[in-house]
Amino acid sequence: MLQHVIPAFGLINAIAAVGIALLYITAFSLVNEPQRQLINALIIAGAGAVYWSGGLGVWEFPFGIVMLWVAYRGLASYTFIGIGWLLHTAWDLVHHLYANPIVAFEPSSSAGCAVCDSILALWFFAQAPSVFSFFKRPLPDS
Repeated sequence: MLQHVIPAFGLINAIAAVGIALLYITAFSLVNEPQRQLINALIIAGAGAVYWSGGLGVWEFPFGIVMLWVAYRGLASYTFIGIGWLLHTAWDLVHHLYANPIVAFEPSSSAGCAVCDSILALWFFAQAPSVFSFFKRPLPDS
């Protein structure tokens, strides 16, 4: 049996993952409601399947089923979309430590995905506000 080597994950990898999360949040801030929520619920459903054949064998399928249920609940609740991203974060870490990376040619991609996914989860727990709404708020009277 081949021994899994845990890939290195450095500062540059973390910065790239944060940048990807911020780009995702910015891009989806341009999408109006309710499409923003519906599209992201569908993305969570797909996120449950991206690791199939990822090295954990039959365990990949129950995870996908759980993610489908979470995605279904996410159609009506941003909280469930956030839960989906946290579940995917945990699955990313399992793959980083014990199985195959999410992007085959980038060994540390699962760890980077965990960083990105955890930031996305926080955004969804905050109900996925548009980043552009922060610029439209009136200044407090002084």
